[in-house]
Amino acid sequence: MNQKQRQRLGSAIASTMLSLAAVSLVGVDQAQAAVLTYNFKVQNNNAGSGFFKLSNSSLTGIGLEQVAVSEGIFNTILSLRSQGLQGKEYYNLAGVTALFYQGDFRGLRAKGSDTATTEFIVPPDAPGGPYSMKTNGGASWSMDTNGLESPTRWVSLFWGYKEVRITPLNRPQYLAERIIINDTSVSYTLVDTVAEPVPEPITVAGTALGLAGLSWLKHQKKMAA
Repeated sequence: MNQKQRQRLGSAIASTMLSLAAVSLVGVDQAQAAVLTYNFKVQNNNAGSGFFKLSNSSLTGIGLEQVAVSEGIFNTILSLRSQGLQGKEYYNLAGVTALFYQGDFRGLRAKGSDTATTEFIVPPDAPGGPYSMKTNGGASWSMDTNGLESPTRWVSLFWGYKEVRITPLNRPQYLAERIIINDTSVSYTLVDTVAEPVPEPITVAGTALGLAGLSWLKHQKKMAA
């Protein structure tokens, strides 16, 4: 092997080692990633509770950061599944925002709404007819976090309302149900932390070295030709 060939071989080996180091460093960073599961509760006469999951892989721990929730459900007394209405059974939290400050979870930023209408009709030729009753319902809620930058004074708050009105035949409409919730705190509890799967460092190294071996064989074949 002449001097020129040795230089080429040395460059190939150095390049492979740098690539291996880079891949290994990426693996180390990804190994910190985890899926976090939280339970939460609205602190107002059991107004609502639920859970959500998110990945912390994108967090840097610097300043205010926002992470999309991957999965979650919110059950609340603001549901319209009452008074004969067929509203949402629960609210899907996938895609809402989880707020972090300096790497610490602060709370959710989320909102939801629902409307529903049903009508009960007795035809004129039926016993007790004619008769009809229409029920209309609407609900809306939101939650956010104040004082994000304070390590001790931040607070997650919830607001919401639910209203159901009934209109009988030939009679005035009347209010059947109304719930209003203002500035109610929300508590969060971390209940599970599961590491996200990443390639094993040995597997990564073996793959890189295997590629280096193939590169060397290809180089040898060219030299022999």
